[in-house]
Order: sequence, then C-alpha cells, then structure tokens
Amino acid sequence: MSLLPLPITIADRADWNDCAQEYGVKGVSIYDLAEYDSASKINNAQYLSLRALWIFAHDTEFDPQKWGIQGVEAARETLGKLKGWKSFLEAVSLEVPPDKIHPIERDLGRFELIWYYGQLIRWAPSATDTEENINVTPWSERLRERKAQLGSEPVSQRNPPHPYPVHLMECLKTLGGEEEEQAKEERERPSSSQSQRQESSGTSRIDMDPETDSDDSNLDPSYEERKDFPRASDETMVNAFLLGLASLITLSIEGVEAHWTPERKGYKFCDENGIKLYEARTDGHLYLSNNGKTMAIVEVKPVLRDESPRVMMQETAQMAAWIHAEQDLIQPDDLSEQRFRRLLWSMNRHELYIMIAEYTADYVDYLTTPGRQSQCESFLTMNQFGPWDIGSPTEIADFAAILLAVTLRFSRGLPLI
Repeated sequence: MSLLPLPITIADRADWNDCAQEYGVKGVSIYDLAEYDSASKINNAQYLSLRALWIFAHDTEFDPQKWGIQGVEAARETLGKLKGWKSFLEAVSLEVPPDKIHPIERDLGRFELIWYYGQLIRWAPSATDTEENINVTPWSERLRERKAQLGSEPVSQRNPPHPYPVHLMECLKTLGGEEEEQAKEERERPSSSQSQRQESSGTSRIDMDPETDSDDSNLDPSYEERKDFPRASDETMVNAFLLGLASLITLSIEGVEAHWTPERKGYKFCDENGIKLYEARTDGHLYLSNNGKTMAIVEVKPVLRDESPRVMMQETAQMAAWIHAEQDLIQPDDLSEQRFRRLLWSMNRHELYIMIAEYTADYVDYLTTPGRQSQCESFLTMNQFGPWDIGSPTEIADFAAILLAVTLRFSRGLPLI
C-alpha cells in the first residue's frame, strides 16, 4: 500500500478497487461502516466508502467555459471599473513587513483591509492548524446500536500503524509530536453524555459556536517543498481574506443576488433511523438572496495544501455531506445519465483553489438511500484547479474574475451544467 494519502494514490477506478479491497470495503456502503471519524482524522475505510476520485490541474489549465462558467472576461472588465481595484492589483505583489506596514500610504479604497490581511498571511509566523470541521455522533452508543442492527462483525477498517516512514515518527517523538497526538486523541474522544439522536439527513444548520480541535498535518514524504512557508498564525485570517475578497468584488455589482458569508453551515449525514453518522461544517458559503440555497462552500487552512494533503479527504467528506443533506432534483430516468456539479472554494495559506465536484444521480441515490440493494458503480469526481497566488496581480485578477462570473451565474438561477 502506498504511503501517500488516498486522494493522491487513487488515480482511477482501478486504483480505487485495489484500495477498497485492501481496506475491506469493496462493495460496502457508507451506511454499513462500524464507526466514523472526524474530517481531519477521517479513516481510510470511511474515505473509500465515499467513492471519490481526485483530478489535479494547474490554474493555467482552467477553462471556465468547459465547466459552464460564462462571462469571465466581462466580469474582468467590470472589476476594472471598481474604485481601488487597479491600485489593489498594483500593490498585491508588495511584501511589507508587519512592523513597517503602518500607516498604509497607498490609496487602496475598499480593498485596503484585504491587502492588509494578505500581507499578514504572507508574513505569518508558524502556528498549528486548530480547525475541525466535522464531528461525529459519540461512537460507543452508535456502535452498540449499529451492531444490533447489523447482527454481524464490523467491516474491517485496517490502517497502517504508521502511514509515514519510521524515521519521521522518531523525529516527532523527539519533538514531542507523539505526546501531542495522544493529547489530541484524548480531547477528540467523544463523551458518552452527548446526544445520540439527530435530526433527519435532509437538515443543515449554521454553527455559530463550533467545537474546534487539532488537525493532522503530516508531510507527504515524497513532496519536495518549493519554499519554506510557515503556517499562517490564524486560520481566521485566511478565511477573512477569501470571503472578504469575494464580498468586496460582488457587493456593488448589478445583477448579484447572492451573499458570501463566513457563517459555518453544518450538514448532517444520517442513517435511516436519523442517527447522525457525521456532520460537516464549512468555513463559509455562498447562498442565494431569494431562497437561501447554498450554491458553493468554502474550506480554508493556514498551511500550504501540499503540506496537508489529508485536507482533500476532509473536503470530500464535506462535499458528500452537502449532497446528502441538500439533494439535487433527480428525474425518474436513467440515474447514470443525470449529471451534477458543485463548487468548493479553498484557500491554503496564500494559495487559492477551485474544486468542481462532478457526480451522477446514481451517486446521489447511493448517498441518500440506506439499504440500497444494488452496488454503486458511480464516483464523486473532485476536479482541483490551482493554485492562484494572492501575491500575483495576474493570478488574483484571474481568480476574482472567475469568482464574480460564478456569483452572477448563480444569481441568475443558472447551474454549471
């Protein structure tokens, strides 16, 4: 078995079949697992049961029209007319140390605060990612209930004892890493006093006071780092940049009927008895003004994406929970022929990404039908594009034009397909 995280290891269906066989979940539904972990700790069997394939492409390979996004050039022209936009683009490549940033002498208009946040992110000292965007129903009660229902031994969920080389584990021990991991596990251990029963699977909510906990950020041993970027000191700053930028470039644009918000919306993934298997919390989302429907979700991290590849497993769990809780309108025809797309916007330290999820009605049926008789042959394809660097005028202009074009399209009630 490869030491790389599964989203990188699995390149196609054949790879998925091999991994599913290895972890004992081939032909096993997401509903039939014995236990479920948090997003940052999502186990391999649970991830495999979500049936995801990741495809990676650079920002320069992104063709908006191919993905149903029209009007990007028109959006670029519109942005060029915003007061302060050109000055902001001219200033984004500057690197001003925090102790010399005050007072800000450039006239950046409404974009002054976003530029300031960008500087703090790029100069940020090292810190630990303390985000935890998925929680689960306490395992002891749920496991007893599910064992009674299944009437059999739980599915094998083997995990390698050390997914990274031994010498790295020794280094972690020397630095106190193992003790920290043990402390994290103690904090994450579910309380038996927590409520077991949750609302039905079609429920989503806004979590204004979410519990947080430490996140995995083990390095990919095959990755050669391009530059030694420390983690941003606070994930909140990264979130503020992305959602602040999205809001500023859409607030005064005619035709925009949607809102970018940092509200942490939660999506419950429940079984047929209403028992919550896990709940995904986003770092923000885009919703329509007229009906509150979520059109895109946001996930951010204070660390480079290459340094925390398990974030892809977390984002997969978030996307699946969103699809499960807010289902697409399915026609009673051939489920394999009906296709859907959803968007996830991500920022990892100073780098921006766009994830376009593709799936069929058959996949929706798999996620929403406990006890489904037929095996699922469909997959969730996560198309990742990026990164766009917030320190590059060209890249930030390209990303902003795409974001505005998407917001306008959704505002008109148009899907990506």
